[in-house]
Amino acid sequence: MSGKQLTLKECLDQFGFAQLSEPEGLDVIDINQFQLRNTEERARDNGVNDIPPFLQLRLHTFGHFLYEKYMLKDWPDAVFNKYLIWDGVDKDNQGWHTDMFESYDVFLLYYLDDTAPETGGSINFKWKNEEGISEELSFQPTAGDLFMISNKRGFWHKAGQSSIQRRVCSFDFNTNDS
Repeated sequence: MSGKQLTLKECLDQFGFAQLSEPEGLDVIDINQFQLRNTEERARDNGVNDIPPFLQLRLHTFGHFLYEKYMLKDWPDAVFNKYLIWDGVDKDNQGWHTDMFESYDVFLLYYLDDTAPETGGSINFKWKNEEGISEELSFQPTAGDLFMISNKRGFWHKAGQSSIQRRVCSFDFNTNDS
């Protein structure tokens, strides 16, 4: 290893994810002011009507901050698609999967609560290295942790079951990378 720091794009191309941190976003979103109605099946019924208007504004604002800070440097033609927010881990996300058939190719997962090995809530990644050998990494996110994740084929992720409140936001982008 040369010691060269990889760009976000290089991390996504090599590992399928990058670990970041945005603790200031916790103050912007201030999730404890709100009660989330959607506690499990995040994509099935978490429409705009499920999210209070003031929380919608905060998520939209934070999503555009992430767009400016993390997306535009490596992907100048990127588009901010949407955000989701949920509490819990649905069964579909507890197995290895990719979201490559969704309408975005990069997403950022933002954690609003601390997780721990004894309570669950991990995020896990799997990819093949340059020799074609599968590698895996697991993280126990804390509030303010941010993971940029690729939806390209060959990069997998899964969420660990959790016994605690586990509120997470997803900010979805199209890179328009040719």
